[in-house]
Amino acid sequence: MLRALRTALLAVVALLASAVPASAQAGEYTMCPAAGDAMFVEVSQASCADAQAVAVAVTAVPAASAEAGLVAAGWSPLRAAANDFQASYDIVATRGLAALRIRRRGTAPDFDGWMAGRELVFSSATLVPGAPAPRGSSACTSSFLIRLGARHGGLSAAHCAGTTKAGVTRRRNVALRRPPQPGIVLGTVRRNLARRAKPVDALVVPVPSGAGRPSAAVVERFIWRPPWFVRGTARPLLGRRVCYTGITSGPDNCGTIVRPFPGVRGLACTNITARSGDSGAPVYTFPAADGTVRAVGIANVVFGLLRSMCFVPIAPVLDALDATLVSAGG
Repeated sequence: MLRALRTALLAVVALLASAVPASAQAGEYTMCPAAGDAMFVEVSQASCADAQAVAVAVTAVPAASAEAGLVAAGWSPLRAAANDFQASYDIVATRGLAALRIRRRGTAPDFDGWMAGRELVFSSATLVPGAPAPRGSSACTSSFLIRLGARHGGLSAAHCAGTTKAGVTRRRNVALRRPPQPGIVLGTVRRNLARRAKPVDALVVPVPSGAGRPSAAVVERFIWRPPWFVRGTARPLLGRRVCYTGITSGPDNCGTIVRPFPGVRGLACTNITARSGDSGAPVYTFPAADGTVRAVGIANVVFGLLRSMCFVPIAPVLDALDATLVSAGG
């Protein structure tokens, strides 16, 4: 009888173990047992053992050394963000197509950089980190990471910066906003395609670089969801399922491409609703099972009574810039 009871208990243990995934599916985090002094550990497309090992390594060093700790553990840091829960902060990092999130008490280290789907501030006046955005500034969404010559750049919509009647960029200063203030001053608009003889509603801004300022070919989905990884481009075919992530409407607003934009050659419209602030947002294919997406375009118009999101396709933007898309892992 004892042997039968032991066999039954082992079967229950095996069943419970099989119900807990060794690694989370793409697009979602799985909660893992806490490790080190982390409040919690989450992982996507890697094992809890991997994530816990990173948590132990990172929480064993001061917060200021967290970025170096992640790199030493073989992970690429994306950002650290403070939150209001028990004076803590979250760290997000990637390795290949895997992502992890670690929460720790204390003051967040200062590492943050370019990802598609973040908030940008454009201004004609000087932008100062920690100071309020000047009057007349505009808020838009960051888009895909590109390679322009020997340097990287970030895309957004040209109308976010605007142009004067003389064809000069109106709001040429730009910063990556970390609420509630402009957080990382990027510099000035590098290329404004609205100034061409055949204008395209897209522009290029500098991206952060160096220690604490990573730039990644991912689409952020806010801090509580793992990012999507950008791998190549796709054509804006009618009927294609696409999504976008905007600072106002949030991540993963999905639908289909339904028609060209009336009267404007090259633009495509969807049945997805968009709002002010979503301009510049990355438009991408419906995510694949491995968490990858393909760049389709840059959101730039809200059209009609249903406020449909329309966009400029990515191919003519890259052609006009003589640029290439940066892909995750490449």
